[in-house]
Amino acid sequence: MRFRPTIIIRLLLRFASHCLLSGISTARIILSCSQPPAGVVRLNFAPMSSTGAAVLGALVTLTPGSSAIDIDPQRREILLHLLDTRTVETTVASIRRDFERDLCLLFPEEKS
Repeated sequence: MRFRPTIIIRLLLRFASHCLLSGISTARIILSCSQPPAGVVRLNFAPMSSTGAAVLGALVTLTPGSSAIDIDPQRREILLHLLDTRTVETTVASIRRDFERDLCLLFPEEKS
């Protein structure tokens, strides 16, 4: 891991924002009478070390409404369970936009 305080702070702020917004969405789902379709989706992620992939999985799992079920670093794929699959494209895009780039900088792909 490269120590880059600015990137770490930015990543933590984005994570806090995801938690707040997802927490509100999850609370709405819980408090409403309707149940959105839940399901499992695959997220292909950018090249990063296996540690970076594990951190990405942890960030996703700690965000309300989503859980990483399996991480495959060789295929660069995370299997996700989402509480609401009506917004899969938006959810995946926000994970890529807000987490991937910084994690790739902090945990670059390991050269074999």
